[in-house]
Amino acid sequence: MNSRLLPLLATLALAGPLAAADHALKCDYDQSTVDIAVKATVDSFTGRLKAYQFSGAVDDAGHVTTAELAFHFRDVVTGKEKRDAAMHDWQHTADFPDAKFTLAALSADAGGALRARGQFTFHGVTHELSFPVTVTHDGATYAIDGEAPIDTRDYGLPVIKVMLMLKVDPVVHVKFHFQARAA
Repeated sequence: MNSRLLPLLATLALAGPLAAADHALKCDYDQSTVDIAVKATVDSFTGRLKAYQFSGAVDDAGHVTTAELAFHFRDVVTGKEKRDAAMHDWQHTADFPDAKFTLAALSADAGGALRARGQFTFHGVTHELSFPVTVTHDGATYAIDGEAPIDTRDYGLPVIKVMLMLKVDPVVHVKFHFQARAA
């Protein structure tokens, strides 16, 4: 045996089996949505993210190993320009333009339901966020769905009140559907 090859083989043997490579998920933005449901005393509404970046990966067994959603708050639209402008003033979009969720773990409970846990940064504040999620796939095509309740008070934002009796619920519900294909 070649004396140069022996140290290489010994190093590989000590390293153990090679880890399976993750496969990047390529998001189909035409089939994916991120909606923000807001309840108010009067005029509840749903905003939609018109632009965002979703990235993720799956392992050889088809399990999601990484996921990240990043967006600019100015890309949340509600269908009413005046309401959008008021939302940007309330959220201080100029000072805190970006938001991001980074998955830390995806785990199944005793009944098999999946729960995502990760870090969410919003309005310049980062907190752990945990919510139920479903992941299905047909071959290399994946669907990732969930709903994350977010209490805006946890991120330093005040409750919106108008005339002392009209108010916006500080807990908004981010509903998402990502369709992606594994590379």
